[in-house]
Amino acid sequence: MVLLIIRYGTRLFGKSDYFTIDGEEAFVQTKFYHVGYMPCAPEESYLFLKDGTIIQLPEIAGATILWAWLRYILTLLFALALCGCILTFILMTTREALPWVCLGLCIFFFIVLIGSYVYKPQASETKKQKYLEMLGHVQHSKIPVQASEADPLLSPNV
Repeated sequence: MVLLIIRYGTRLFGKSDYFTIDGEEAFVQTKFYHVGYMPCAPEESYLFLKDGTIIQLPEIAGATILWAWLRYILTLLFALALCGCILTFILMTTREALPWVCLGLCIFFFIVLIGSYVYKPQASETKKQKYLEMLGHVQHSKIPVQASEADPLLSPNV
């Protein structure tokens, strides 16, 4: 008997467009429909502030889509390289070059994958000004929603 569990729903992906407001960091993420943690279709983007304020953006941020897919593809490449590495070390002798090439690829994709999560892509000046104008408009027109009051799926994650 094989048990197959497929996770689906909505989740935040593509953390990007970092900038600072009064010395505090802010960033943008997009809520995607996902199947098995593969970002499928973007639903809406949010601006996250350090104090827990979440502001829904009027349009989807393109950079978040790019970063979400890049990180997903890097995860797949790392998984394939890891499987290839394990198979070549099981099926071949270590005197041959292929197992070591697979190990090198596995290490390379792992380092690039970790780097993609550690790196904080900065917002351009144009985007930063747009977010600041939007933030000023939101603060003057209504009270921003706190993270605890918002949708529980909006907890900022990678």
